[in-house]
Amino acid sequence: MKYLLNITGKVVAVILLFFISSNVFGQELKISGKVTDESHAPMPGVNVLVQGTHTGTITDANGDFSLTLKSPNAILDFSFIGYVTQHIAVQNRTHINIQLVPSAKSLNEVVVVGYGTQKKVNLTGAVGSVQMSDMKDRPLTNASLALQGTIPGVYALQSSGQPGSDNAVIDIRGVGSFQNSSPLVIIDGVPGDLSSVDPNDIASISVLKDAASASIYGNRAANGVILITTKRGAAGKMKISYNAYFGTQQATRLPSVLNSVQYATLYNEASVNSGGTTIYSASDIAKFAAHNDPLYPDINYFDVYYHKANMQNHRLDISGGTDNVHYAFMVGHLDQNGILVGTSYEKTDFRSNVDAYFFKDKRLRISSNIAGSFGVQDQPTDLWDAEWYATLAPVHPLTNANGQWMAVNGERNYYGEVKEGSTSITKNYNFSGQLDAEYKIYKDLSAQVTYGYNANLYNVNAFHANVTLYNPDGSSIPLASDLTVTDGTNIHTLSTALLKYHKKINKNEVSALAGYSEEVYTYDWESGYRSNFVNNTQRVLSLGDAATQTNNAGSYDLALRSYFGRLNYNYDGKYLFEANIRRDGSSRFAVGHQWGTFPSVSGGWIISNEKFMKNISWLNMLKLRASWGQLGNENIGEYYNGYDVLSSGQNYSLGGTLASGVAVTKMTNKNLTWETSQQTDIGVDMSLNNGIDLTADFFDKRTKNLLLPQPIPLTLGALSEPYANAGEVQNRGIEASVTYRTTFGNGFKFRVTANASHIVNKILNLDVPEQLTSPKAIKIGAAINSFYGYKMDGIYQLSDFNYSNGVYTLKPGVVSVSNFTAQPGDIKYKDLNGDGIVDMNNDREVIGKQFPDLTYSLNLNLTWKNFDLLAFFQGVQGIQGYTYYEIATPFSGFANMGSWWMNRWTPTNPSNTLPRLTFDGVRNNIHSSFYMENASYLRLKNIELGYTIDQKYLSKVGISSIRIYGNIQNAFTITKFKGFDPEQTVDQTRAEAFPQVRIMTVGLSVNF
Repeated sequence: MKYLLNITGKVVAVILLFFISSNVFGQELKISGKVTDESHAPMPGVNVLVQGTHTGTITDANGDFSLTLKSPNAILDFSFIGYVTQHIAVQNRTHINIQLVPSAKSLNEVVVVGYGTQKKVNLTGAVGSVQMSDMKDRPLTNASLALQGTIPGVYALQSSGQPGSDNAVIDIRGVGSFQNSSPLVIIDGVPGDLSSVDPNDIASISVLKDAASASIYGNRAANGVILITTKRGAAGKMKISYNAYFGTQQATRLPSVLNSVQYATLYNEASVNSGGTTIYSASDIAKFAAHNDPLYPDINYFDVYYHKANMQNHRLDISGGTDNVHYAFMVGHLDQNGILVGTSYEKTDFRSNVDAYFFKDKRLRISSNIAGSFGVQDQPTDLWDAEWYATLAPVHPLTNANGQWMAVNGERNYYGEVKEGSTSITKNYNFSGQLDAEYKIYKDLSAQVTYGYNANLYNVNAFHANVTLYNPDGSSIPLASDLTVTDGTNIHTLSTALLKYHKKINKNEVSALAGYSEEVYTYDWESGYRSNFVNNTQRVLSLGDAATQTNNAGSYDLALRSYFGRLNYNYDGKYLFEANIRRDGSSRFAVGHQWGTFPSVSGGWIISNEKFMKNISWLNMLKLRASWGQLGNENIGEYYNGYDVLSSGQNYSLGGTLASGVAVTKMTNKNLTWETSQQTDIGVDMSLNNGIDLTADFFDKRTKNLLLPQPIPLTLGALSEPYANAGEVQNRGIEASVTYRTTFGNGFKFRVTANASHIVNKILNLDVPEQLTSPKAIKIGAAINSFYGYKMDGIYQLSDFNYSNGVYTLKPGVVSVSNFTAQPGDIKYKDLNGDGIVDMNNDREVIGKQFPDLTYSLNLNLTWKNFDLLAFFQGVQGIQGYTYYEIATPFSGFANMGSWWMNRWTPTNPSNTLPRLTFDGVRNNIHSSFYMENASYLRLKNIELGYTIDQKYLSKVGISSIRIYGNIQNAFTITKFKGFDPEQTVDQTRAEAFPQVRIMTVGLSVNF
């Protein structure tokens, strides 16, 4: 790698030297001017390009531009999305002012698609794009967050508020797999990870949603494809921009919990209800209320573990070039403290994109893309346990009178342990290098080759500090120190060759693509462990006790090979056709099952270009689309499914002596093959001359050959279950996006975009037994990740019982529960089969789901003079959350309880929603709709107010523009959810969660 970096550095240096020389010796004619819109307001961001060259610039915040020309007879092209492109002859002038007029939604707008670009008007598939101009100043620490609410049919759920782990879980048109349902991410033509690219470096994001647009990526496109294009340079004067923001973070919401007096009072009540006596005396409760004895505390542990945290981000971009060489360099630094004790993240990254053109007609293009980052993430070594102890009951002491850490019920104190040094430090080193060359064989035919190299190296240093904890009686619990060090290396290489053809003859336009791709992934890791370190500051493995050491390691690899092609035909700008096919091979599967073929076809009819539509003045464009295709998913989490893998550590006795050995510990299904997703899409695109644009789609996506564990007989011993192609799931829905934009006579500009999606997810069939477990189940007819359990039917009231000799017995006809003997105040459940007894075999049902019925968003963008305001609302409807054990369940372990339990059932408060309090785990821990919550929400995801300083105050110091702004991320949320934040991952069914964060920032953008 070091050698590759040295070579790359020399190449970049030579290219830059060539660029500098060209500037020195070329003849120059300087021209400047101003671009305004139909209301004479300045237009920033207009592209100004010298026709027939790659020389150009963009207008600044005041609509001004300046450019150096090589010819006084050049022609300048002025273009901006939503406006008619104008071609202006220079004619030896040094100053030109022009006014652009609105057009239909840019029919010539170019959208990135698989292995190329297409005019948006010519698309026949369902392709969505993100308006990156709305993202430039948001405090996005992960690029995946830019997809939240911005594209219909894309559901992006932020997984956590933890620094360095705050990526979004993305589902495109539903969940179509029990395995990994994440979409394929392509960054500048190479598969990658959204977390590896800084949001500020991104020029465009395209999402391939249907099979027609995504099938060119074949065996990994079943869950959709996200295409990232990073910023590149353009010919013209060097541009320098600096962006920075500073902010503070806090939890969006934490549950309201009991104080010590309330907790002790309710604890006594539960003890009596469970047949015991009171635990806390009146004297004890008085001590809790006095707040003067550390052994009788009143602690809200959320306030102990969580706090406000600062963050800052800095970004420097340099771009420009000559007619033959374009460059863009970007470097940034993020420093983010976490709201949970012991958490933080710091990252420095860079990116360099260089394009060089050779020969007189620029027949040869050579591009290099180099990027890298170094990140350090800190977190508690026992992260889950720290989040768990943040829910502690307020009566547990944190420290004693001497300031020494107290053990909770004689066990642990994770806050104290973190403070003494029990943290895990993860260092991530990422490098991405890509070399790309394209040669025009002749006018209509070109060949392109790409080589990509991605490397991720990481080191995890997980340390448990030497800590002494104390009990209330003064005894102590020593915790010995230990250290686990893990090193890993992920290497990914890609080689791609493309042949591209484009020809236009009269009314016929044909494009064709043929390609070959080969990828290799290797993954190696090793770890070591020692304990009993001499202190808590020197976290070096060799300083631990050698007698305690252990080690482990692993190594995996994966190879993919693909052949693919695409054909596009356009007749007279009216009738569009596209066909794709890809043939993929994967080393994951056994010989004979490694290859799959994935075809697609699509068509479009631009009705507005027909002669009979020409007199309809209110319509600019109307297009109908239809597509069908098949996609694959080979990502099953198994590298060697086609082989019997021997596992080490399978020791056995030989002659009375224990000997080391290897054995097969997991069965494999050598007939296993791809999950195949088949999708049909019908869509419409419309643009009206009043500034309204509309796109809508109906789709039906069915994933067959679902990969599920195959149950095996117990007689086969301790072997793990193999995978089988054993099911089918359907995602059917509609999605739509509407945009309205206008400019008023006073220069006020207004743009609003509304997105909405409705998707129904359903398991159609299974070839393995249903998994009717609680709280989540796999059941035919239900959605993936459905909640399953009893249906609550109120609370047993005194009127449901006969009372005799101190014993309550149910009246005839009142439903009983097989799990326990019902008493007044217990939860009553529905008797689904009508036999009078609620039991686990006959009376459980689907009680909720974790995928919403409706996702929606509203994006408002207002500009007036030098002020701009952006407000982004995002929400979901028809989704449930499940909060169980801590906070939600009465007296679960050491945890506190939600303040809503103050309204529990008592004889004098016959609640029909909250049961009586007991310590009975059989009663309290039954999975049912009692623990279900409405997780629908509407959130002001982002609001930003900015002001651009007038250039007349800046031009004298060489500054093009300065913009200052204030931003609030996750400003407020409207929801009925009473747990943590309603935005939670599908595996979250307990109170342990890293809360989402509200980020308030002020920022500065300077352009030179």
